[in-house]
Amino acid sequence: MNRKMPWALAGTLAALILVCGCGGAGVGTTPPPVISVAVAPTSSSVRAGSSQTFTATVTGTTTTAVTWQVNNVTGGNSTIGTIDGSGNYLAPAVVPTQNLISIEAVSVASSTSSGTSAVTLMNPLPVVLGVSPNAVAVGAFSLTVTGSGFVSGAQVMFGGAGMATTFVSSTQLTATGTATASQVGSISVTVNNPNPGGAGSTTSASVQVTAAIAVTSAAAVRFLEQSTFGPTSALIAQVQASGFTPFLTSQFTATQSTYPDPAVGVTSITPTAQVFFTNAMQNPDQLRQRVAFALSQIFVTSNVTVSPQGMAPYMRTLSADAFSNYRTIMQDVTLSPAMGLYLNMVNNDKPNTANGTHANENYSRELMQLFTLGLNLINEDGSLQLDANGNPIPTYSQAQITAFANAYTGWTYPTVPGATLVKHNPQYFLGPMELFATNHDMGAKTLLEGTVLAAGQSGTTDLQGALDNIFNHPNLPPFVSDLLIQHLVTSNPSPAYIKRVADVFQAGTFQGIGSGTRGDMQAVIAAILLDPEARRGDDPATTVSTDGHLREPILYITNLLRAFGATTDGLQPVNFATNMGESPMRSGSVFNFFPPNYIIPGTTTLGPEFDLQTTAITLVRINFVNSFAFVNLNPGTSYNFTTYANMASNPSAMIDALSALLLHGTLSAASKTAIMTAVNAVPAGTNQNLQRAETAIYLIASSSQYQVAR
Repeated sequence: MNRKMPWALAGTLAALILVCGCGGAGVGTTPPPVISVAVAPTSSSVRAGSSQTFTATVTGTTTTAVTWQVNNVTGGNSTIGTIDGSGNYLAPAVVPTQNLISIEAVSVASSTSSGTSAVTLMNPLPVVLGVSPNAVAVGAFSLTVTGSGFVSGAQVMFGGAGMATTFVSSTQLTATGTATASQVGSISVTVNNPNPGGAGSTTSASVQVTAAIAVTSAAAVRFLEQSTFGPTSALIAQVQASGFTPFLTSQFTATQSTYPDPAVGVTSITPTAQVFFTNAMQNPDQLRQRVAFALSQIFVTSNVTVSPQGMAPYMRTLSADAFSNYRTIMQDVTLSPAMGLYLNMVNNDKPNTANGTHANENYSRELMQLFTLGLNLINEDGSLQLDANGNPIPTYSQAQITAFANAYTGWTYPTVPGATLVKHNPQYFLGPMELFATNHDMGAKTLLEGTVLAAGQSGTTDLQGALDNIFNHPNLPPFVSDLLIQHLVTSNPSPAYIKRVADVFQAGTFQGIGSGTRGDMQAVIAAILLDPEARRGDDPATTVSTDGHLREPILYITNLLRAFGATTDGLQPVNFATNMGESPMRSGSVFNFFPPNYIIPGTTTLGPEFDLQTTAITLVRINFVNSFAFVNLNPGTSYNFTTYANMASNPSAMIDALSALLLHGTLSAASKTAIMTAVNAVPAGTNQNLQRAETAIYLIASSSQYQVAR
């Protein structure tokens, strides 16, 4: 029997079901817990490169794990700092422009639940570890400060006073200033970093300020060996009286020696080579001539290819530019008709695809390889950069050599007075090369480091752009500094020495010398000659066996002649230099008389000049000294040994005086004993004292100790 529930009862049952919640949520349900995250500390200041640990407290869930973020970036990055899964935050090495950042902890249980901490990033605390030099005289000076934590805008403080400071790296600063008489004594050197978080170093170094740094006779002789064609008694006295820097500044303003133009039809380089020697022997602009000589061995041209009419103006150019800027030298050499002829840039035609011709690449290659950059990328200290496989990295490619060659097209000899410029002017050397516009390649050219010379530019614009591209390459300061150090001071400069000079090359100033423009030659020369490594050995007790270099033939001849007050017409020096393998202005190749990377056989020591030192040349050098000491170099060259002959009755004193003049007092005891024996063996007679002097001079000047200048 079917029975139906009464409608009234059914309604009552439905109401009860709703009230008890059977089958669904009821009106009295408890809401879910709220998840919250708190980060500690809530705010902090962290210095660049430092760390800070953060903790996160999560409530409202049993899942307490969080994801850490920096400025909403999970894990952060190198710009804003990084944070690991445990909340350990590492600030970036360099403070970003926006130095306020946020550390966030995001709940793993709820991505909408997070806590934050505000962090202010500050510059690191600078640390001073050392300073060079550690002694300066009253007056202008420069310092190199080493340490850590330096940032751009840091300032070196000298006795609490700020110095003009150049940021080199996070571990090195250079600074210039002036020491006063009131600062004589020990002065503290510290470093202040700028804001944010600007602070001074908690460590310091000290510099001793002296009223004057005395220059000994030995130091003066060494300095003049490096900065002139040889010491003389007058220059030794001058350097001792004035000091090194005043001597340099006086040389920077000395009247320039010149080279007369050989007459048309003169085919021998000898008269111009004689002028080279008379200038070197007798003229007062010694430093200019010495630097110009070094430049002539870097930017090599040769009478093997170039006539005397071209070599004389080329030597004038190097002499005029010796104290200018390396960029100026690069341009003047590039446009020199002598260099144009020697390395084939003159009358260098633009490519012609129809004829299958291309621009001559000789100059574009050698300018980079030998004159400015070198074959491989190097660091600031001259050491090789290596790829992931430990191999050197080429500085440039064949495609870039071609691009530079195209940039240099269209130049021809200067126009002969009264003539009209043509595509290929006739040979003429007085003046810079001239551009024949339509012979210049107008295509785009991709140079070093992605630099592109746009299509349609003039030959002059392309030339400037190409030279600027090379000049501003990071290889150039250390590469050129190393070459100049080798020619002036030592064959084996340390990486630190190279870097110090390269830094000055970039800054353009050194101890108040220089214009402050990259490549300033006066600053670079001063940095080379005044560097602690150059001056090491001024006190014989500080001599290092690997310092110095073999006196190349020209310097061997001039140093010896100038020591005894010689005057000359240059002919005999030319003849002897030629016999020794270094005929002035007649290098056998663009690689100079000797390469800068020549290693002395059986050693790992660089000795460029030793590449000339064959057995035969060794005998020629000894024969030169024999002729100098016993025969005299007449006609045309005169000198005398009277001063030392007058001392010969006291052989010990005479030998000591010669040691001071020729060896800055470093003659060994054993050598002195051997020379004394030879001097005392000179037989009695009218000329005994002169012969004693000649014997001592011969034995010292022919010794290896004199031939290797340290």
